Amino acid sequence: MIHSVSAGLGAATSRALRDDAVLTLDLPDTTVPAGRTVFVGERMQVRGLFADDGVDLTIRGPERIALTGPNGAGKSTLLRLVEGSLTPDSGSVRRAGGRVAYLSQRLDLLDPTRTVAENLTAYAPDRPQAERMTLLARFLFRGARAHLPVGALSGGELLRATLACVLYAQPAPHLLLLDEPTNNLDLVSVGQLESALKAYRGAFVVVSHDERFLAEIGVDRWLRLADGRLRVGAPDGE
Repeated sequence: MIHSVSAGLGAATSRALRDDAVLTLDLPDTTVPAGRTVFVGERMQVRGLFADDGVDLTIRGPERIALTGPNGAGKSTLLRLVEGSLTPDSGSVRRAGGRVAYLSQRLDLLDPTRTVAENLTAYAPDRPQAERMTLLARFLFRGARAHLPVGALSGGELLRATLACVLYAQPAPHLLLLDEPTNNLDLVSVGQLESALKAYRGAFVVVSHDERFLAEIGVDRWLRLADGRLRVGAPDGE
């Protein structure tokens, strides 16, 4: 795990990036006004996974939420309920207008048969081509590298391509859901993900056990899902 590698490293060492590996981003379109409610779920239940009275969750912009808990507790299921790809068996769900983007561990949002540039065109069709190429350069896809097929990308490249398409999509996402995003990433890629999330101005919920990563991205609300209940939890999970 990234956490086990980086836990013993100092901040400057563990996340230091070469100049040619730094993401410099400005994401004004992702702004969510402070206090605006983007999701409300009440008494949500899925196949008896949660406690009898279900779980409640309210997300307001621009909250940065860490979701922790043991394996099998239902964290990924909860993210899918928030995203909308899963409907609760009981309870209610309300979402504000705007895009919700879900980044699973598989990073499978993009079409692997298309190039990086073609995928960005699909996500942001109204942006001029020159602007799209400039945006891809910010994610270190310059020149011919912007025309690589997604299926041929390394793990770090796939992360950057996915972030480029998601963060500059039309409309821009006001809620990001990330499921163990640092798994299988090297330290440079983790640092680039941190840079992107620091620039993001909407709300996000991230499932992660990497406390160093969570501290770096400025999490301001900790939730713990365990024994079928969702509670406020400290960073150490207690």
